[in-house]
Amino acid sequence: MYTKILLVVIIIILSAFFYLHSQNPSVVTFVVTKERTYELPITLLVFAGFFAGAVLAVLNSLLVDAKRAIKEMRARRERRLLAQAEESFRKGTELLVKGDTAAARELMEKALMAKPADTGMTISLSETYIRENRPKEALKVLETGVLHNPNSIGILIAIAKCSAESGDEFRAAKAYEEVLKLDPKNIYALKKLRDYRVNKCMWAEASALQKTIVESERDDGISRKEKRLLTGLLFESAGKYAGEGNLSEAVAKVKEVFKNDDSFMPAHMLLGDILCRQGNAASAIKVWDKAHFKYPNSEPLMLRIEDTLIKESAPDEILERYKREIISHPNDTNLRLLLSRLYLRLEMVDNAIEELERLHIEGEDTFYPQILLGEAYLRRKQSNKAAHLFQKALGIDREFFPPFICSGCGHDSKSWTPRCPSCAEWNTFVMSSSLAASNVHSGKR
Repeated sequence: MYTKILLVVIIIILSAFFYLHSQNPSVVTFVVTKERTYELPITLLVFAGFFAGAVLAVLNSLLVDAKRAIKEMRARRERRLLAQAEESFRKGTELLVKGDTAAARELMEKALMAKPADTGMTISLSETYIRENRPKEALKVLETGVLHNPNSIGILIAIAKCSAESGDEFRAAKAYEEVLKLDPKNIYALKKLRDYRVNKCMWAEASALQKTIVESERDDGISRKEKRLLTGLLFESAGKYAGEGNLSEAVAKVKEVFKNDDSFMPAHMLLGDILCRQGNAASAIKVWDKAHFKYPNSEPLMLRIEDTLIKESAPDEILERYKREIISHPNDTNLRLLLSRLYLRLEMVDNAIEELERLHIEGEDTFYPQILLGEAYLRRKQSNKAAHLFQKALGIDREFFPPFICSGCGHDSKSWTPRCPSCAEWNTFVMSSSLAASNVHSGKR
């Protein structure tokens, strides 16, 4: 049918040509040079142009068809290679699961040659080296992979993990930084990089990362936990600035702690310490006093006030403070023990014995009151060898600091610290008259 139509078209064109040629006998003279000229009928010139255009159109069509054919041939070849690569990768994955890492690696290398930018193949190939405890080779594969695919978060995280396993924490941290450049709110990378910063005591950087984690976390329970961690990191940052003598920046960080959690007692302690270093003991005492009345388990604040007033030669004031507090909280054994300790510090031994014996009669016969009473008897020369050896064996500081215990994990300590060395939580130490962890939740203030 196509041939017949084409034949009809050719006949029509030729008929038109002869008809026009008979009706237009005029010629056109073309001058090439003075000696060379050509005369052509007008109709022949028109139809020559027509046929030239037709020829060019046909040639162009042939060229386009040739290009398309070549392109399709290349595409078929690429599809075949990709299919072979996928098959090699599938077989390699199966072998990797079976534990044949060498054979799996051989197949995956072939697959990766066909798809060098494939994230999954790159990571799987590196896994074959990791299975054989060859992190350097695995890292080399991943580094090559990231050159082909620089925006692959998966490869960057794999580089970070591999670097950490090989002990290169610097490269691991750098990889997580690169992840965050691509995805600033990647929770996994944020937490990992934060942990590296914490291990290096880079508290300011760690707290900045933790702020982003808190802002990005959607789960309310996890968000509260992360916010508590942010409080601790901000506090450590403030402490570091204070230790370096940058008190203004330390105060600014303490204010951030209060904004995050006003009940965080270590921050109140630190702010008072900073004010003392600035020569403003009165303001420090006001800070501690305000926090003491506002929050529970604040005996460390009273101890800090006690030390400061004694240094300021105002022992009567701290005695009055303890007495007022005991009147307000008559069942608070810790306050009475702290008052007894103060009596001993001020050599008011009879007062200490009277208060401690009263506590003993009331049934308070645990570790700390025994130590205080034993020291009081020693000072009144009423001791015996057993009591003396008992005190010596315990190795208690002559200042008789009360014992503290972590309300989270039960770790005991001879002095209050902002952070528990056992569970690494902040603001968990409370005063305990006994070193037994079972007394942590005794219901006392």
